[in-house]
Amino acid sequence: MRKKTIDWLAVTYSGVLTGALTIVASVSLAAMIFTGGLAGHLTHGINIALITAVVTGLIVPLAGSCAISVSIPQDRIAPILAIMAASIAAAAPPSASGDQVFLSIVIAIVATSLITGVVLLALGITRAGGLIRFMPYSVLGGIFAGAGWLLVVGGLRVITGQELNSLGDLTQLADPDLLLRCLPGLTIAAAIIIASRFFPSAIALPLTLAAAGALFFFVMLQNGETMQTLERDGWLLGPLQTSGFGIFDFTLPQLLGRHDWSVVLAQWANIGTIVIITAVSIILTVSALEMLSGRDIDMNHELRVSGLANLAAGLLGGMVGFHSLSFSSLALKLGAQHRGVGVIAAIMAGAALLLGIEHIGLLPRALIGGLLLYIGFSFLAKWLIASWGRLPRGDYLVIPLILAVIAAVGFIEGLVAGLLAALIQFVLNYSRTPVIRYALSGDNARSTVERGLEDERCLSEAGERVYILKLRGYLFFGTAAQLSSRLRCRAEDRSKTQLEFVLLDFEQVNGIDSSAAYEFNRMRLMANQRDFVLAFSGLKAELQHQLHAGEFLQNDPRIREFVDLDRALEWCENQLLEKLQDCRDRVPATALQHLSRLFADPVAADQFLGYLSVLEFGEGDELLKQGEPAGDLYFLEQGDVSVYLRPAAGEMVRIRRTGPGTVIGELGFYLNTPRTASVIADGTGRAYRLTADALDRMEHSHPALAAALHRFMADLLAERLLRTTHTLEAVLG
Repeated sequence: MRKKTIDWLAVTYSGVLTGALTIVASVSLAAMIFTGGLAGHLTHGINIALITAVVTGLIVPLAGSCAISVSIPQDRIAPILAIMAASIAAAAPPSASGDQVFLSIVIAIVATSLITGVVLLALGITRAGGLIRFMPYSVLGGIFAGAGWLLVVGGLRVITGQELNSLGDLTQLADPDLLLRCLPGLTIAAAIIIASRFFPSAIALPLTLAAAGALFFFVMLQNGETMQTLERDGWLLGPLQTSGFGIFDFTLPQLLGRHDWSVVLAQWANIGTIVIITAVSIILTVSALEMLSGRDIDMNHELRVSGLANLAAGLLGGMVGFHSLSFSSLALKLGAQHRGVGVIAAIMAGAALLLGIEHIGLLPRALIGGLLLYIGFSFLAKWLIASWGRLPRGDYLVIPLILAVIAAVGFIEGLVAGLLAALIQFVLNYSRTPVIRYALSGDNARSTVERGLEDERCLSEAGERVYILKLRGYLFFGTAAQLSSRLRCRAEDRSKTQLEFVLLDFEQVNGIDSSAAYEFNRMRLMANQRDFVLAFSGLKAELQHQLHAGEFLQNDPRIREFVDLDRALEWCENQLLEKLQDCRDRVPATALQHLSRLFADPVAADQFLGYLSVLEFGEGDELLKQGEPAGDLYFLEQGDVSVYLRPAAGEMVRIRRTGPGTVIGELGFYLNTPRTASVIADGTGRAYRLTADALDRMEHSHPALAAALHRFMADLLAERLLRTTHTLEAVLG
């Protein structure tokens, strides 16, 4: 196979463009975290973000399984880090210096990166990343919408330089001066959104940012402003001031050893939220990149790589970072599907870090804030607006609920509120989910015991006395109430025969909540009042334990328990046949007697018997053997036999039991195929054997006898098929 040629020009261009955007994004996120009272440490905040861009930006594309992946500090995480930083600053004692507060924030950021790295690594090693997918989609939507809101507030905070931490603080924007200051940033965000609609997104963002920056300086300078006055009036990000020490002045052991860990422990909820959001975001992002690139990506490998990348970033004082869907897809759209894009972007971030970031202070706050506003509005548009048509109304309402709680109270409170709402909604939805897979009666559901024709007809006539409910899922109070209500409706239905047996099959039931015991006791009372037997089948060991612990299966003649539904049906059928003994005595009981009644005179019956040979058998005798040629069939007159299937590998499995009045071996006999199963006697008995040679002689010498036999066999097979059809109709209907 010819090796694909790499377009290094496209890779270089994409890497340089992505690197420039990575630097701007890193600065934007750092400015959102270190703002207001923490603005004096913005230089170190930018360093922290750039360290993340370098470390994760090198490890993720080089070690990952994704051919194109750009890793940066994440906009989904930065709002929570901003909340964490503001919380630490607010909780600091009045005597704490600015440097001490900053050090506490750095410790919390580093600890978050290390903990996130360990969790991601563990998820990847144990291949448990799929567990994250159990997070309700509506909760994810609410979290990301909440992150979008925090990004919008963070963008306004960067632009105005004001402390905007709550809905009440936003009233400050009513000030005409602050509103005027916000206008350029809002215009830039709107321009990016509009440009993305009319131009390829691969060039819309960088071109709009470049044009907006150039236009900002042109307008300001035309109005008589200078770089000095722009810095003095707060229109620019700088001048960037240091706080007296650099981020590299301490090794990690020194940094950790000189600090009180109680600050980190107090942020456990924010750290846990970051870990969850990071894991979920990586899975969603990697899944999207897999579809965009058309290549298979090992999810658990990406989690391991991201874990190592965040551990390395934390050891060097960086924040959480992982794959960026927007930057990675940007490179794909530019035609550069190569790891070099992410590496070049990381190298550019490293160059900005090593060469100094003084010139970054010349970036307009409106540009940085506008980028944050654009990202925030994009999150809100995707998760709050676009989700309206994609999600059921109940699921969708969780999203604005989480968003409202995050905006009014806090991020953690919003997450908790969303999880509670999703849990309540799940319970309500699950309680409406049919717990009854299907309901059958005894006339369209039978055990695997094959009985004589007259027994079968008697059971069909009495079929409505047996009511079978196949259950599924998890039983708790809500779903058990469905079951109780369904059973009561059937018991009170006077248009049908009175119930004698109710079979509840638990084979597909996953579990039973203790609250369901109340409904089961109501069913037991109903069984005693309505005079029917309540039988349980397919109970797993844990379900048996729960019902026994609730004293439900204790010493009640109206309650029966069986290993499986087939044995329960067999018991019910036997009970019915004992009651219907008179019905059975009025007609011939065996297949041979029934066959004799087909002939017009006794002479014909005697002639038919002349073609049969008698076979006496004992317990364990093998009448038919699987795989052997089918040269005969048997009319079972006395005794019981069992039908066994021998798989290619493994022991024989009993699939059916049959008794007097039945025919065995007829399929292979008529189709001239090898035996599909073995038949072994359960005890002593007697059968009549018809061989292929005897049938040939009958067809030549007594064709009327042969025709009567063929009609009988056709009726037998048709009746079996009809019964199977009725069962399927009942199940599917």
